[in-house]
Amino acid sequence: MGEIRIKAEKCGVYHVTSRIIHRRRLLGDVEREVWVSALRRVADFSGVEVITYCILQNHFHVLVRVDEGAKVCGDAELVRRYRALYGAARAMWSGLDADELAHALERGSAETAEALRVRLRARMGDISEFMRTLRQRYTKWYNRTHETVGTLWSERFGSVLVEDTPWVVGLVAAYIDLNAVRAGLAKLPEDYRWTGYAAALAGDVPLRRALARCFAAEKGGEACALARYRVLLLGKGAGSRRGGGGGRVDLEDYMAAVRAGGELRPHELLRLKARFFSRSRALGSRAWLERGEGARALEAAGKPGGAVPLEVVKDGDLAVGSRRMRRGGLSRPDE
Repeated sequence: MGEIRIKAEKCGVYHVTSRIIHRRRLLGDVEREVWVSALRRVADFSGVEVITYCILQNHFHVLVRVDEGAKVCGDAELVRRYRALYGAARAMWSGLDADELAHALERGSAETAEALRVRLRARMGDISEFMRTLRQRYTKWYNRTHETVGTLWSERFGSVLVEDTPWVVGLVAAYIDLNAVRAGLAKLPEDYRWTGYAAALAGDVPLRRALARCFAAEKGGEACALARYRVLLLGKGAGSRRGGGGGRVDLEDYMAAVRAGGELRPHELLRLKARFFSRSRALGSRAWLERGEGARALEAAGKPGGAVPLEVVKDGDLAVGSRRMRRGGLSRPDE
């Protein structure tokens, strides 16, 4: 059995990742387009808010806000979400299409209708169910399309609980949207098609609103907020490895510098590789990790431990729930 997932009590933000088995680069342009479409459908069904995402050839990152309140919905909303996920098809587990589900909920036996409601609601407002549905449904499409069989994804998905404050969520979003730049696949984040930032610039309203909330200003509205996010991406992002600007950051050397009073600016923080943003247990302020919801989530998962400070910026200190990391073990963004 794997580790118990670290989850917020009711509503939480999560940075989730998953890799193709054996790290094979199987996802071309069409495959990534289909993945984005699947993400939208599964998020709608699950009642999950997608803040941003990045899908590369062998792995993906998604930043989502998950609220258990999504489970509280009436029959009409259940049918709408069911249709969003399955379209006109019948779900294998129920044998019903959306119209048949509506009929069963309205006119079927009380016992059957309630069993359907319970099973559907159990899949909503939960990060594990969201990822299970996304990975399974995409695997079915991939195997059917490419005439293959078996699992597509390697092991369990990665999950980091993120403090739900604008500056922390915004920093993690920027890390995700800069993945293609760090991997040398694009010079600018908007040049890479399969990211939440590129979709937001193209007019995706939910993604624009989600990103804008992280950088909201008193004046200027959504456009001003997105401009502030662009400053973070362009002025505070890492150059690509292939362009000579990516580099690797040694964890112990960095921590020694912090303990000695050194400070890493936000754009330098974004140069750090996946172990900070993808392989910690929780990411947020020291207070949140030591005394707030982050501490409670770590304790509930049986993973209590001190917070490791990563950064001090004007908005507050950024830390991760500690996990033993090997010297020089910061992974490359496209691995």
